[in-house]
This record gives sequence, structure tokens and C-alpha cells, in this order.
Amino acid sequence: MTVLTPLPDAPARLARLEREAAHQSALSAGDGRPWVGARDGVRPVVIVGAGQAGLVLARGLRRRGIDDVVVLDAAPAGAAGPWTTYARMHTLRTPKDIAWPTWGTPAVSPRAWFEAVYGTAAWEQIEYFPTTAWQGFLQWYREVSAITVVPATHVTAITPTDGPLDLALEGPDGTWTLSAHHVVLATGIEGAGGRSIPSLLHDLPADRVRHTHDDIDFAALAGLRIGILGAGTGAFDNAATALEHGAALVDVHMRRAAMPQVSPYRWMEFAGLIENYGTFTDAQKWAFNVHLSAVDQPATQNALWRAHAFDTFRFLTSSPWQRVAWTGSDIAVTTPHGIHHYDVVFAATGIASDLARRPELARVAADAVLWSERLTPEAAAQNPGLAAFPYLDDDFGLVDRAGGEALSRIHMFNHGARISQGMLSHQIPGLVGGATKLAAALSRRLFARDSASLLAEYLAYDVPVGVQIGRRAQPAAAEAPTAVASRG
Repeated sequence: MTVLTPLPDAPARLARLEREAAHQSALSAGDGRPWVGARDGVRPVVIVGAGQAGLVLARGLRRRGIDDVVVLDAAPAGAAGPWTTYARMHTLRTPKDIAWPTWGTPAVSPRAWFEAVYGTAAWEQIEYFPTTAWQGFLQWYREVSAITVVPATHVTAITPTDGPLDLALEGPDGTWTLSAHHVVLATGIEGAGGRSIPSLLHDLPADRVRHTHDDIDFAALAGLRIGILGAGTGAFDNAATALEHGAALVDVHMRRAAMPQVSPYRWMEFAGLIENYGTFTDAQKWAFNVHLSAVDQPATQNALWRAHAFDTFRFLTSSPWQRVAWTGSDIAVTTPHGIHHYDVVFAATGIASDLARRPELARVAADAVLWSERLTPEAAAQNPGLAAFPYLDDDFGLVDRAGGEALSRIHMFNHGARISQGMLSHQIPGLVGGATKLAAALSRRLFARDSASLLAEYLAYDVPVGVQIGRRAQPAAAEAPTAVASRG
């Protein structure tokens, strides 16, 4: 793992970068006059989630003159996103030079920040952005964008009314209600459901089962035997983390015969797809995602090397878990290759889409259209997990099966957009397309909401610009300086 050290003059370099960012913002003519804000206590947009997707969108809305946007996050201040919790990798999985939505201000790009803090030479040496540096960049991005985040605040319900959407909130100071015309759920990979734990693990003692997204006390696992079901990058990062904290042994089990060697995500990272995925037909979107699930992607090389650095690590292929039983003292896992005994097991089995599992969506989940309702039974049977994803409109909004409008103002700028708007729309490689598209959609819909009052304002506009008829007035001639006579 490469250890990065900030340059001695990093604070001064960042100060210069911030001045340059302000200058570029002025040059690009953003931050024009605000034209929509809170009205009668109703905010135009509330963004739930202050990670990369929520922050980028908030900045983009401001650049479009949309003010009074509230950004909430369930995590404590400075801990938004997965980077200080279950993202246990040393580097991001995306190449460092991926496009970033700067909204006309290149100085707020990840590369500009990295070079200011660590230098150009360090940028040339890395292949992937270090995770700790990425968290540092996002905190700086929030500060330099002057985005206020309401931390440690949970949305316990979203209730549509005849007018706005009402958000029930719970935070350190108690409970309260916030009303908004649009709500954007920038809530990451679990934003449309929750952690998937296979049923064969349900009967084990709860303290013996972990999901790789859990808040895990790895120090408490020292000396224990750990079995991991699933072989994505997260499985190897969690295996390495456990071994680094003294676990006796860790086995990663994969049902496939071999690790995939092709990553479809690398193909996806081009502007044509990122910007235009939504123009696929429903049949094309379904085929795209069924194929993606079937071929999957390999774990990252760094994660593999990190785990394999330990002699007490094993990677077992063609090893699905056929039976799991609690013996009274440990866990017996039966595979085609025999029985393995573990003290603790991890489920590296991703997430499941289920809107009803999200407190903020529980009241509307039954009314939202799912992909299963847009597919033939034969197509849905190809992948029931994908069929459970929400079917979204072109503005990332939920679709009401009864034809109502309110649900379309709940925008899934999270993993729930996977099939409807593209796997990358809310992730780092796709933010340049997804955030731009959603910001434009919100601007368009808010304008439509206010079109009558905006037209009335225009028709009543009568501020003179001070036009004068006739020749331009000439400035008075400058008086010649008076000579001072010398005395001799």
C-alpha cells in the first residue's frame, strides 16, 4: 500500500486552489441569480445523503440558480458515505482519471485537489485514488462548495400530500417535519433495500454472522476462524482486514469455477453510455443488466494481493455453501469439497432491492411500480432479484401504479436506479452524466411548477435600464495643471 504524505506547503497550495476555483466559477458565469427557493416553508429540493452523489448534485443545483436546497445525512458530521465504514479497500475501484462533474469549475476536480495536497509527481505514481484521500477530497469539496449538511439526521418517513412531500426527521435534537417539492435519495448502494443475507445463515447465532457492510469490531475477531461467502472485492478486503487484526484463518468461498477476468464496468466508462443509457428500450435495459449480473466482474487486483499476502488465507473456487449448521461450538459449512469449521461467517452477498425495507419509503413502497411489472413472467424469472428493482421515470422518479404524480417527485439517485437509469448514474464514473441529467430535470420541473408566477413576473417587469436619447455626453475637458512660477 502506497503511503501518501501531504506536501509541507499543502495548506497554502489549497488556499491558492480555492481562490482559483472562485475565479473559475465567475468566469464560467455560474451562480447566476437565484430564481427558485423556499416558498411557504416548502423547500424546492431536499437531498438525503451527503456523500459524493448528494454533494455533486447540491453544487449543480446552486449553479442553476436553485437555492434553499437542504442536504441531510444519517452519519455524524464528516462521516458521510461508506469511506469510513464498510469501504475497507485501500484504493477506489475506479481509475483515477475518470471524468468528474465540475460544473464549469475544473479547480474543484479530484485531480486538482490531489495535486494541491500531494503534488503532481504523486498523481503520476498512483493508478487508483486512495480511499482516505478520497474522503479528504469530499470533505474539502463540501467546504469549498459551501454546502451545509445537517448530520446525524434520519428520514423516518416520506409522506405525499396534496401539495408537498413531508419528511419526518429524527436527529440529536428530537423529531421534526420538513416539507419539500422534490426529494432526492442519494443514499448509496443500500438506498433501494438492504443487506442480503442468504437464508441458510438465518438459523445461526446472530453474534456469529456478519455482513460485509456491517460495523465490525475486527479486533474482537483475533484468533478466530472466519469463512466468507461470496468473492467480490468486498470479500477480499474484509478477509484482509480480519487477518490484519489477527484472525487465525480466513477462507473466501466462490461458487464459480474461476475468478472472472473481464470487467464490464471498464467498458461502460464512456460518455456515450453514461449520458444516453436512458434511451435504451426497456428490453435493452433488462438484457444489459441480466448480462451484467451473469458475467459479474473480478475482484480488484489490489484486494486479491492484499488477502493473499497472508499464509492463513485461502481462496476456494467451485465452493458454494450447500449446508450451514451450528454445532454448539462452531459453524459447520458443507461444500462440494467437504466440511469446513468456522467461528464466525461473513456474508459478502451484496444487497437486495426491497423498497419496504427503507423506513423513508415504507409508506409509498406498495404504490411504486417495480421492474417485474414491466416484464413478462418469463423475463422476470431470469433474475428475480433484478425484477424487484423500482421502475423509474426519466427523471429518476418513482412511478405510481395508480398514475399519481407525487411519487415522481421522489428521485432515486442511488443503487435503485441501476436498471432504469444505468448502473453508473450515481457512482463515481457516472456522476458526470447522472448528476447533470438529474439537475436539469429538477430545474425543468421546478420551472414548470412556477411557470405561471414566472410569466406574471415577466409581464410585470418594468425596471428601466436608463436609455438616453441623443449623443453620448462628453466628459469635461481636464484642466491643464497650473504652472508654479519659480522665484529667483
